[in-house]
Amino acid sequence: MQNTLFDFMNDEYYRLMLDMSKQTHTKEELDEIKERFMRIDKTKFSEICREHELEGVVGCFALNIGLEPGKDWRELLEKENRRLSFLKSKSREICSAMRQSGIKMVILKNGGIMQDIMPEAVQCPMEDIDSLVKKEDFYKAHDILIKNGFTFKFRSEYESEKLDEAYRDGSTEYFITMPDGERMWFELAWRAVAGRWIRPDLEPDTNEFINNAHTAEDTDVYILSPEDNLLQVCIHTAKHSYVRAPGLRLHLDVDRIVSHCVINWDLFLDKVKKAHVKKSTYLSLYIPTVLFGTAIPERVLNELRPENSEKLLCMLSGAGLPHPHEKKFTKPQFLRFQTALYDSGTDMLKVLNPGKKIMHERYNYSNPVLTPYFLICRLFDLAGIRKKK
Repeated sequence: MQNTLFDFMNDEYYRLMLDMSKQTHTKEELDEIKERFMRIDKTKFSEICREHELEGVVGCFALNIGLEPGKDWRELLEKENRRLSFLKSKSREICSAMRQSGIKMVILKNGGIMQDIMPEAVQCPMEDIDSLVKKEDFYKAHDILIKNGFTFKFRSEYESEKLDEAYRDGSTEYFITMPDGERMWFELAWRAVAGRWIRPDLEPDTNEFINNAHTAEDTDVYILSPEDNLLQVCIHTAKHSYVRAPGLRLHLDVDRIVSHCVINWDLFLDKVKKAHVKKSTYLSLYIPTVLFGTAIPERVLNELRPENSEKLLCMLSGAGLPHPHEKKFTKPQFLRFQTALYDSGTDMLKVLNPGKKIMHERYNYSNPVLTPYFLICRLFDLAGIRKKK
């Protein structure tokens, strides 16, 4: 099968959107972007950017280099900036409340990038804030969120608001109503990373992540170290299967961390290998190099590149990077792709049957006779087959 994953980049609108979204530009590139922007249909371009949730990123960049996106786009920017600024300030407020109670709260992914890297909130489109605390602080952090006006509620109809059950699974969700009447969603987790292809016994240690974290300047917001941050966003990108919503903007996380942080690549590689996520991390790093020219060292890509890399890219090409909100995979295609992400057959078996201790912790049972039943439950969970609760 021919790999057509990046063919859409031949379209002038997509190419311009990507070039205006990335972090590094030469003077020649900026001059060329200005010329190309003046030639395009602004309405069509705005629609494509909105579909990929990049209207704030592209619009802000346009204004910063002296381009005029138009009245409608400016109004859209102002509205989005108000929403994201609320998320930013509320996150800082919650992290301060946590720190006053002796809890280090890390803000993850795009939320952390907004606090620590990007100067303007509107440059960091997101629907929610993801946070991380130590396992022993989880219940206390839950109480602090409730006391600060958040409501414990899962967005998914497949989840129920049972705190002990959520604790065993590793995360809870909350919302608070924003001034415009919309909901701000906030996720609290004690598992640093999780995914269908990650062995539970090899998940990175949350306490180590938090102990290595630093605070964003003049805030109580903790941010992961550059290597942990990059590993976490790589796994998160893979969790969205690279092509599912939010799509192209998801790959900006890697571009921004690599562009603005000094990465100890040897340390990063050690962490990837320890977690057995070489295949998934390779794709998370490789795709931004094509989309944005992200400066991933060739030796890093070479060391991570799996033998089936072309097969994986071809599987993704069938789903396509554009149109992230459309259905990307059939159930069999999704399972086939997820299975192909395992670093080895042993890793896949360990995910299916992680062992007695982990099974008992996750499914809250003690009678070993029940193990076959809960292994079947786990298989359905991993396959994404769930019943409403």
